Amino acid sequence: MKTLIIAALIFLDIIPHGVPFVSDIQKNLENKVRVEEGQTRFRTSQNDTNENQPLSFSPLPYQNGKYYTLAANAKAYMAVDMGTGEVLIEKNQDQKLEIASLTKLMTARLLLKDGDLNKTVIVKESDLSKVPAEEAIMWLAAGDKVTYGTLLHGLLINSGADAAVTIADNLYSGGYNEFISKMNEEAANLNLKNTHYDNPVGWDSASNYSTAQDLQILARTLLQDNTFRKIVDTKNETVYSENGRPYNLQNTNELLNGTTVFGVKTGFTNSAGECLISAGKVKGQNVLTVVLGTGDRFGETKNLLNWADLVYNW
Repeated sequence: MKTLIIAALIFLDIIPHGVPFVSDIQKNLENKVRVEEGQTRFRTSQNDTNENQPLSFSPLPYQNGKYYTLAANAKAYMAVDMGTGEVLIEKNQDQKLEIASLTKLMTARLLLKDGDLNKTVIVKESDLSKVPAEEAIMWLAAGDKVTYGTLLHGLLINSGADAAVTIADNLYSGGYNEFISKMNEEAANLNLKNTHYDNPVGWDSASNYSTAQDLQILARTLLQDNTFRKIVDTKNETVYSENGRPYNLQNTNELLNGTTVFGVKTGFTNSAGECLISAGKVKGQNVLTVVLGTGDRFGETKNLLNWADLVYNW
């Protein structure tokens, strides 16, 4: 029976023809599919693939027998193979920590999920009054007419707190408070078990926290969206209000180069420390890294990617 199933899958191009023999096929409760034959291993390209989407397979990473010490002092970190969800290395992945502007990933998630990027919003003084003077902003002004798409660029490239608050105040009929409730509802929907939000920006708060594990789930979910992926891969850009007012945006991710590193989001506050989620290429495969509570987010992210390159093959 198994042989007939395998033959049918090969005929339908679900299993690559280059796999000479498959020892077993197992479907677990999450509809993950795993094919193994010694070092020839495959898994669905996203563990949370929608059941209505065609399955695609990614090779599973495996350690090559080499040992290297990872230089990283972050409170928590992870490196995850994006194709399969396999954790390559982690420290304190479930420790609840303040996450600074990584909070804006959930703000972006709600806008992409429930908003219309072509819809125009009029920026109000009441939106901007919530933003402290020292915050990173995209330089919105009261009365500006901007699309949600423009705000999304300012949110993710420039890490604009003014963009985050404007989105939160206007996306839902219940305003800011409803937006915060929706953030936590979506966290529950995505099974982010150790995450809670009380603001859309990432201001320091004991009630605004997440973990490396939850953040990698959120980031991998967002990276399935082509609009999101394109924006976080942008180093600098000028976008405009409906009246032609320019906003010059500069990405704060120093590692971003569009080839070996193509995202995702920076964060920093005095309480949270330096934080960074990055997506990069390692031996042709996509690897996501998360560092939280460090003093050298860029250096330690490079160390994580280099370590994965030295220790893992696919």
